[in-house]
Amino acid sequence: MAILRKREIENLEQLSGEELERFLDSLPERQETVSELLDHLEDELYESECDHSLRLSMKFMMDRGLNFPKFTSWLNNNGGYCDCKVMEQIAPIWRRKFGDD
Repeated sequence: MAILRKREIENLEQLSGEELERFLDSLPERQETVSELLDHLEDELYESECDHSLRLSMKFMMDRGLNFPKFTSWLNNNGGYCDCKVMEQIAPIWRRKFGDD
């Protein structure tokens, strides 16, 4: 039987204090940058459908000179395999925790 690793983002709502600080320090980018990515994706996906790639996320990262491999890896490890999955798997938990609905 395969052992499924729990996604890092799934634990976010239970974190506080030093644990939350460690989580934020481990992110590939600042908390504000992750929130900005989610806002960007929400706006872009409102205008067009997801093509089941990280095309919109990649453009966001490239426009800002972010560490693309590290950020993409973090998104993938947390269920964000394409732009719409980032919005389904990461955004709801992130926004509940940080209140940027």
